[in-house]
Amino acid sequence: MKIEKSIHNLTLIANSEKLKDGSIVIKGKLSGKVNVECVKCLKNFEKEINEEINFKVVKPPYNGFDENYDIIEQEKFDIEEILKSEIESIKSDYNICNECQNEEFNKEF
Repeated sequence: MKIEKSIHNLTLIANSEKLKDGSIVIKGKLSGKVNVECVKCLKNFEKEINEEINFKVVKPPYNGFDENYDIIEQEKFDIEEILKSEIESIKSDYNICNECQNEEFNKEF
């Protein structure tokens, strides 16, 4: 099944497939912009996102491991919740704006 969902300037275009064990595999591309905070200067900036995704949605509790997919535990499949979670993950990443990235590493104040 084809999935195309946008939320907060981020778009997922993917294909999903339900497996025999009831899990759902989602493969596609996540692209757009996310407003994040620089870890150095704490200023907000837009981060360009353009990445391939490979998710496997399983019912909790899940005790396995899959080296091909990022595992997402959900009682009921909800693509909007998956996207919201991805946005929060991007925001909590180590984000550095262009200004701080171009500064000298050991600059004295």
